Amino acid sequence: MTNPTEDTIAVERERVMRPVIRLVAIYLGLSILIAVLVAVFHHSVLNYQFAHAPNHDSPDPAVRDQVRTSLSWALWSRPITALIVLLVYLRIIRGLRHGRRSSYRRIRVVAIVVTVLNVYYIASGQNPVWMSIGQGLQIVVLITTFVLANRPDVKAHFRPAQGD
Repeated sequence: MTNPTEDTIAVERERVMRPVIRLVAIYLGLSILIAVLVAVFHHSVLNYQFAHAPNHDSPDPAVRDQVRTSLSWALWSRPITALIVLLVYLRIIRGLRHGRRSSYRRIRVVAIVVTVLNVYYIASGQNPVWMSIGQGLQIVVLITTFVLANRPDVKAHFRPAQGD
């Protein structure tokens, strides 16, 4: 049985983490939506990416086929990637709710890394505008997640234990 102090800490942690966890859920929703749209509009996205890819206008048909095939495989990998991200984020959310410092570090690192990746994807110009808008929304959510996760009241729940 837990003592009242542990219960109070858990309730307070849940309160301060609620906005961060909601933002992670919003990010996941956006990721799944983009993955589904990519699957539904696969040929349209593939044609757009192919038109903006290096060697798309190669005189060698084998090179053009290889470019198209590699782009197609990359597009089909998006739903798999979205599923993996979903599972990772669900584990992080569970860890945040239980006060695990490792989950707290992960959410901050993941927010930074995925933001940088999304900026790269947008800057590459190889995705249709609607995908770039979705990735832009993800960037806003991730930056907000990072900012909220670094608030003093949130940090206070994930301080290293003595000897860490």
